[in-house]
Amino acid sequence: MQHSFWYDAAPAWFAGLGTFVLAFVAIFQEWLKRLFVRPNLLLNAIVSRPDCHKTKFAMGADVYYFRLRVENAGNDAARDLQVYLASIERQRADKQYEVVKRFIPMSLKWAILDQPTLPVLLPRMPPRYCDFAHVTDPQLRRSIAEDLPGVKENSPILALNLETSPNNRGHLLEAGVYKFGLKLAASNHPVRDYTLEVDFKGIWFDDEDQMLRDGFGMRLID
Repeated sequence: MQHSFWYDAAPAWFAGLGTFVLAFVAIFQEWLKRLFVRPNLLLNAIVSRPDCHKTKFAMGADVYYFRLRVENAGNDAARDLQVYLASIERQRADKQYEVVKRFIPMSLKWAILDQPTLPVLLPRMPPRYCDFAHVTDPQLRRSIAEDLPGVKENSPILALNLETSPNNRGHLLEAGVYKFGLKLAASNHPVRDYTLEVDFKGIWFDDEDQMLRDGFGMRLID
């Protein structure tokens, strides 16, 4: 009787074991896939064309756009990418940095899309650009609501390309040396932190080459 019970139950046991093995293999395969097939996002800051360039803004005003380059060096597509501007510090006269308190952390906007989220970035494709900041001809800065108290009328202002422009003008910066804390991530990629140093001279040059050489500088630092 006992022998008959184990004999009858054997198919069910083997079926259950087979299901377990198949589930284990499926999970193991997915784990291996995530280990070897994944995106690898890289951010870079280069002050030259096409990353940075002069163009026309509202009302025909000349404007310089400074953009961040994002590439996918992995072997899988990155999805729902964002570049988050987490902090800003300004260098004081003693070379120490202090927090820009009026700044509100938020995401930057992607070039052309004008949105904070890039749906997909395929691997090994040309880079996509994230709009970091722009500088408009100071003659028209008031007419486009990019003005700061205490900044001379003929001096340009650095305007960050945040997902929205806060009413406290926290996206507008006067001349100075700054450190920006950036976070690059995607729905299938962990957060990667970067520190961007920017030297904004607060001087407007009509010549594009001169502006990109003498008026604005940025680089990634440790």
